[in-house]
Amino acid sequence: MRTATAGDEEYSSFSSVAEQNLITWSWKGMAWPWYVICELVIAVLGITGNVLVIAAVFGRRSKSRSTDILVGNLAIADFVTSILLIPYPKLNSIPNSWTGALFCKVVEGEYLMWTTVTASIYSLVAVSLDRFFAVVYPIQFRRFANRRLVNPIVCLIWVGSCVFMVRIFLINSTNVILGKCVYKREHRNLEIVYGIYIFVVQFVLPTVLMLATQVAIARSLRREAARFVSNESTASFHHIARSRVLTLTLTVVLVYVICWAPDQIAFFSFNLGLITPSFVRSPFARVVTALAICNSCVNPILYTLRHPQFREAVKDFFRNTNKTTTPIFGDLESQFRPDKRHPKIEIT
Repeated sequence: MRTATAGDEEYSSFSSVAEQNLITWSWKGMAWPWYVICELVIAVLGITGNVLVIAAVFGRRSKSRSTDILVGNLAIADFVTSILLIPYPKLNSIPNSWTGALFCKVVEGEYLMWTTVTASIYSLVAVSLDRFFAVVYPIQFRRFANRRLVNPIVCLIWVGSCVFMVRIFLINSTNVILGKCVYKREHRNLEIVYGIYIFVVQFVLPTVLMLATQVAIARSLRREAARFVSNESTASFHHIARSRVLTLTLTVVLVYVICWAPDQIAFFSFNLGLITPSFVRSPFARVVTALAICNSCVNPILYTLRHPQFREAVKDFFRNTNKTTTPIFGDLESQFRPDKRHPKIEIT
């Protein structure tokens, strides 16, 4: 660990450009401890699941609605995150070049990975908000939820994620004397502020938004179901629908919290100085990060595999056919609507 001024001295210590170019790319042998194997398994599962989502959603791109686009964007973010989780040999040395500096900032410093992770988190939030408006405000949702509105939201998610994580890009650099990627320590107060900022942006705010929207959906269904208590079959449907929504709410929140809480708490503690700097490259840090990325593997199950239309879209993709013109998630808002009659309801 070093400061910015120390880095300036390192760059000025060379007597010639030739000296700076003596160090070349070299890599250590690949080691396979158990936590690296776990990372590989999670990466493969994430890539496989999200490729199916992307293929199914964009196979019906011309028929997509807002939810399809948001779920597709979520799958893209999770797919890239899963690719970046694939283990690779660690650097032994890195040259003093723009490619070396970029590698230290974007790959080794994990700027790209945490950007896609943040995009995944807020895509998840966007799906929750989409469901909220679809169920609670269905008329307004049908009127305004279209590509013209959703595409700018998707762009905003990615631009915002790049901005949120820009500090990672700035504080990682190359030690040109040793040929190593280094992390620049900043003033103690700045690290504390940044730790709080990340904890709020990546964990507290998304959790509150997802929980609030799903609770609002459940309350809306409860109020509307009460209006049909005179009809036993309809009331039974509302009871089942409400149970499904509440189950989904608990699943979404619990999975997100279980996956992300250890990583966020550990990183928050690191920035507060409760954990030593050696934590950053420790196996424990890799484990909690891999656990957090598990959320990218679970997303296809939570947000797609529960929907019959998705399964049909996957079948159509492998058969190279497109028998239906229905958007994959086009009827998402009607699945839990109390004014829709269902001839047969199975509790799952």
